[in-house]
Amino acid sequence: MAEQNNNGGEPQIPQVLADFLDAETVEEKHRILEEHAGEVDEHMVLNMEISLDIVSDGKQSLDDRIGYILYYLRTRSRFEGTRLRF
Repeated sequence: MAEQNNNGGEPQIPQVLADFLDAETVEEKHRILEEHAGEVDEHMVLNMEISLDIVSDGKQSLDDRIGYILYYLRTRSRFEGTRLRF
């Protein structure tokens, strides 16, 4: 859920989500999510899944969805540096 700033202005993105979305490597995304998993809510997980092109039917628990994102990021990090890019 977006947080309101103290002035009642535009909603602010939660810092954990902003850090996750701004992270440049999958290792950094993994570290951020692992360290702040207890602060993540349904809305933030949905945004993380969308940013990673992960399709979820939403039937899993929040912990299962976070666990899958962490698994996905670990798997991706193993292969990210080995692929040839043209």
